[in-house]
Amino acid sequence: MRPMNNFRKDPETKNLVAAFEEQFKSGGVAFFEEKAYLKIIEFYEQDHQLDKALEAVDYAIAHYSYSADCYIRKAELLICLGKEEDALSVLEQACLYAPLEPEIGLLRAEALAGLGHTAEARDMLEGLKETAGQELLSNIFLVESIAYEAEGQHELMYYALKSAIELDPGNVAALERFGVCVELSKKYEESVSIHEDILDKDPYAAVAWFNLGQAQAYLGNYEEAISAYEFAFVIDEDFEEAYRECAGLCFELKQYHKSLKYFHELLEASEPDSEIFTSIGQCYFHLGKYHAAITFYNRAIQLDPLNDELFFYIGACHAKEESWSTAIHFFEKAIQVEEQREEYYIALGGAYQAVERMEDAEECFRLAVEANPEESTTWIHLITFLLESGNAETALEVAEMGEEESGSTELVFCRSACLFAIGRRQEACFWLGEALIEDFEMHRLLFDVLPELQKDKDVISLISAYTV
Repeated sequence: MRPMNNFRKDPETKNLVAAFEEQFKSGGVAFFEEKAYLKIIEFYEQDHQLDKALEAVDYAIAHYSYSADCYIRKAELLICLGKEEDALSVLEQACLYAPLEPEIGLLRAEALAGLGHTAEARDMLEGLKETAGQELLSNIFLVESIAYEAEGQHELMYYALKSAIELDPGNVAALERFGVCVELSKKYEESVSIHEDILDKDPYAAVAWFNLGQAQAYLGNYEEAISAYEFAFVIDEDFEEAYRECAGLCFELKQYHKSLKYFHELLEASEPDSEIFTSIGQCYFHLGKYHAAITFYNRAIQLDPLNDELFFYIGACHAKEESWSTAIHFFEKAIQVEEQREEYYIALGGAYQAVERMEDAEECFRLAVEANPEESTTWIHLITFLLESGNAETALEVAEMGEEESGSTELVFCRSACLFAIGRRQEACFWLGEALIEDFEMHRLLFDVLPELQKDKDVISLISAYTV
């Protein structure tokens, strides 16, 4: 789960970070209070700049070498960076200044689990349980779940996290890990009831709403999932992942206006990235607002200049507006970046066909087949193009090759269409019958490939004979 950096909205913290960074430009060494250092460290951590956070904590330790809190923060960062051995050394230092601090024991166990010493980690946690109060016990079960995850014991991980949440429903870290654990264990129905119980007691638990949304989405209860995500980011306006999941689900359900609304809200509340701009562009595209879509695709390209999909999307917008030369330009740019995407060749072939560059179009359709010969769609585009160009004999050869390569019933319908086009009606009817037996519902493809067959009495009669 990727939280937003709440400190970006805090002027005091932003000023602290600016002052901290200024010291590197000037070559001087600034002095901050311990609490200020901890804020700077957390800013970088929330911003996913762990190396800078580690740099800041080293400065803090240089100024406050007797602070257990500073050593503890450094150990946490080292564990996040996968440097558990270093974390254990730092925790030895922390223990000198706060030998009774339970957080040190928890981090030791987590580091040991990360190093694969899971039995030793669990033994350490068992020792901590003896004198632990309810809140600490919840965190002990949380770390215990990390040990079980390292062992691949997702069932035990699940029950450890369930215990952590039952002891302290407000344990956000446990709730976040529980959401991940539910995905691993597939216990979505249980997850719904557990989170509903939590929300009955605390309706403002944003992470619980998010986890509930994830479970409902997996179970196919999409409107309930959207509602749960909405509660999550209404309660916590900085809940980036809730915005993303909600907007994404609305998009998948073709609720484009709603999806667009939430992506725009996410854009206002977070640092812009290529993914958000692209998603907004996709919403506008499906709403038929192609100029707006292009605007956001271009913003995405500024952040991700070698993204072939963005060039393709821009080309698709121009194709919708029949600006064929511009569409061709962007489809070609997409292929320059990624030459193994059959849909790029199909789109480019269609654009060439629209401007009557038939040789170029045919080459593109053939390249689409080469890029993905197992996909029947690539063969169908080439066959359709050849039939439209009056090359029915070649189309039949392609249909037979495609059927052999992909093993698709769709290519049997295409073979039948080609035979009808050539005038070999008896063979055409035979293969149409074979295709109808294999997949009657697919017969509309015949008319897509060769539209005049919709008025062919023999074809209509044969299809009627196979109607259930």
